[in-house]
Amino acid sequence: MIALGVQTWSTDVAAVVRFWRAAEACGYARITYGDGLWDFTHDGWTMLGALAAQTQRVRIGPAVTYAFDRAAHHPSWLAKRAATVDHLSGGRLDLRLAVGAEDAGTRAAWERHGIRYPPVAERLEALEQTVGIVRALWRGEAVDTEGAVALRGARLAPPPVQRPGPPVWIAAMKPRALALAARCADGWEASYVTPAMFAALNARFDDLLVAAPRPAHDGRRPKHEVRRSIEVDVALVDSRAEATAWRRRFCTERGLAEDDPLLATALIGDRETVTAGIVAYAAAGATDLMLGFADFPATGMLERLARAVELG
Repeated sequence: MIALGVQTWSTDVAAVVRFWRAAEACGYARITYGDGLWDFTHDGWTMLGALAAQTQRVRIGPAVTYAFDRAAHHPSWLAKRAATVDHLSGGRLDLRLAVGAEDAGTRAAWERHGIRYPPVAERLEALEQTVGIVRALWRGEAVDTEGAVALRGARLAPPPVQRPGPPVWIAAMKPRALALAARCADGWEASYVTPAMFAALNARFDDLLVAAPRPAHDGRRPKHEVRRSIEVDVALVDSRAEATAWRRRFCTERGLAEDDPLLATALIGDRETVTAGIVAYAAAGATDLMLGFADFPATGMLERLARAVELG
């Protein structure tokens, strides 16, 4: 059975807390909160501490967090923050990482804060080094590294609750990032693709897993246990007219034309339509679905979908 999780963002703390509590009560498997310097979020890792305190069962983590430069997240601080949230949650953290988007707007958003946004090859290298450092620190090893992050006998205590450490997820779509996820990740996530597109990516990921070296001693899960997730938008509605209205709103909020291919990746429709979409992603190889509800932070669609698929 595919596991359903929910994405959250928003700076309305009271509304987000209500949504977190409702999502756990409904039986969703995961809750994430956005990380970064964006206007629509608070500090992601501070909010994850709050999420840990507001929930008891659901797995939690950043939607994605970034480690392409020491000023974004130094690997040692990232390992420490993750271990802390793992303790606060009783061992429910997933560390979810991303390479970063390749567009001028994203670059400018970081650089206006004085944070370097290096070329993609450097971001990939930094991410791979970060994963290695974080895992070694979680294992309690003395870590020595060269390069952009130079550590000399660095150690971390206390270790996280989960041993040898929280699962590491990497969001990846393009070939080099996908290969990195195959080498390093316990979970891989794609974003906003159709079931057919996900099936093709998943087949490529399977091939990369076969080819990727994954030493057993470094704390990674066996290849057959690597989870596969897809991030999608959802609008659960009762009528064709309501579905049309949500499609128009979706396009307006994202600046899309009404025939944009991104619309084909959104689950917009009644119970049968949305449920069929979830089944199609499961058939394409997804083990997890991360849902962004169109009416967030309201909980109406969240609760209706939980009833429709009989969560909990």
